Amino acid sequence: MTNTAAWVAGAIRNAREQRGWSQSDLARRLNRTQTAVSYWEAGKRAPGLDDLVDLATVLDVTVEVFFPPDRVRRPVTTVLRATAERLADSELQIAINHMLNSAELVELPETRIEITASTATHAANELLEKARITKPPVDVERLAELCGVLVLYGEFPDSLSGLVFSHEGSAVIGVNQQHHANRKRFSLAHELGHYLLGHHQESRGYEDRFHIDTAEGTAPGYDWRAERTANDFAAEVLMPRKLISQVFRKTEDPSVLAEMFEVSELAMGYRLMNLGLR
Repeated sequence: MTNTAAWVAGAIRNAREQRGWSQSDLARRLNRTQTAVSYWEAGKRAPGLDDLVDLATVLDVTVEVFFPPDRVRRPVTTVLRATAERLADSELQIAINHMLNSAELVELPETRIEITASTATHAANELLEKARITKPPVDVERLAELCGVLVLYGEFPDSLSGLVFSHEGSAVIGVNQQHHANRKRFSLAHELGHYLLGHHQESRGYEDRFHIDTAEGTAPGYDWRAERTANDFAAEVLMPRKLISQVFRKTEDPSVLAEMFEVSELAMGYRLMNLGLR
């Protein structure tokens, strides 16, 4: 167990015992199984974000109780919460705060690939080459992991497609889990592009190290140039020119190609036009 996991396990057990409840008592109030509670307290399984919120409610404590003090007060968390408070949509604030708390519980993957290219297309191709991608569909979540980026899925407002923020020298990407699978893949690739190209570090003040993408394009630090570049990166990663050209020799049907690359037919149509294949 990591120190954080041990803290979470102990915090749940201590809060329960202070109430004088057994594991069965807590499980019943949470509408969870006793086995689940037992696993949490033994550190065999980490509670999810929804579990932590329910635990805090039932045990009448704050969610912060389940996080080590040094993690709750990290500078990056303070910066991100400050950013969240500047947004008008309270539902969005809650979603972001939940994502931050969830990130505190999970270790970041080891960075195995570092990208040196500074343009969208070159960075995407450098990533694909180093990851040895040879056929579709491209596993974009694995690419993020190879870059040391943690990917989390959350229940965001529909207008929020994704976000990326610096964390422990790397990054965390949050993706709206309620969106269609193809859209989630694109959002992940898009946010990965923002991270690898350094867009999340170009803002100032409370926005530093934080990038949000919404459907309206009104997020803090919004820059249409950065958005276009991230889109170009995502298109090259999900629909690599080299792989498209190879497959196009066998079939020119956009719907078939879209299914093979796990993207929308509309996205594939645009990609084929941009590549001069339509």
